[in-house]
Amino acid sequence: MSVILLGLNVVTPLFIVMLIGYITRRAGLINDNVVGATNRLLFWIFLPSILFVSVYETDLAKAFNVALILYSVIGTTLIFLAGMVLVPRFEKVRSRCGVIIQALIRGNEVYFGFPVLVSLIGAEYLGPMSIVIVFAVISFNTYSIVALEYFKGEKVNIKELILNVLKNPMILTTIAAVMLNMTGIRIPFMIMSGIKSLSQVATPFALFLLGASFNIVSTRKYIKQVIWVSLLRLFIIPAIVVLTTVWMGFSPTDTVILFVTFGVPAAVAGYSMAREMNADYELASQFVVFTTAFSLLSIFIWTVVFQFVGII
Repeated sequence: MSVILLGLNVVTPLFIVMLIGYITRRAGLINDNVVGATNRLLFWIFLPSILFVSVYETDLAKAFNVALILYSVIGTTLIFLAGMVLVPRFEKVRSRCGVIIQALIRGNEVYFGFPVLVSLIGAEYLGPMSIVIVFAVISFNTYSIVALEYFKGEKVNIKELILNVLKNPMILTTIAAVMLNMTGIRIPFMIMSGIKSLSQVATPFALFLLGASFNIVSTRKYIKQVIWVSLLRLFIIPAIVVLTTVWMGFSPTDTVILFVTFGVPAAVAGYSMAREMNADYELASQFVVFTTAFSLLSIFIWTVVFQFVGII
């Protein structure tokens, strides 16, 4: 029962905000032009703000676990490379390929993963998890941009692709936050308070826009992609992570941290990025909604498995 309540406590607030966005759009209070324009604000201002704050305020020296970080970065890299090779073989619509790869590598670690981690092993492990997420953010943001840019058109200009990655606001703000963090340069309190205020808007705003853009009719069109990406994201990839970490001798708590890193639903920010980068953002919205819904079942199943084998 506690596991079910955990899932409901995490998932229900997300769906309420998405539902309000969906109703607002269907009631005609906003139209697609408004959604597109506000999504640009989200992409260029609010999402970079939350990334900057989360990286800047993380103590990179505290609870630094090289093995966890390496596993996270290498694992994300392997999934990305496998996706770049295999996804185009199964998905012939080019604009969908980058969106699928992004959904497989980019999860909602902070707003979904943190509550799950606290429930499974306790709040004292948020420190190591935060360190892992800093490096995960850098890797999956970079790979997401590369995938979306690569599959955006028929011809790929490598120089232009690299420039677009380097100019992306998510990458720029993350690099800036890491540099400030490592050099010890402190931002004045009044300026940081303003950035924090912007960052607090990001998640509810992203969920609202996701709900506003969601199209139930599109679900039937994307049902095949939704099913197999959800299975990979919530069950198959986490299973590989759990098996390999146990085999490699990771501690039970480290296994849970890496499970949360790789086994949470697709990130809400993935929709915003897909829309801004002219990818199939309807498909991206389907991934976020349905992996979030299915995660209620997946978290329950994985918790039972962890208890059965003695990981928790």
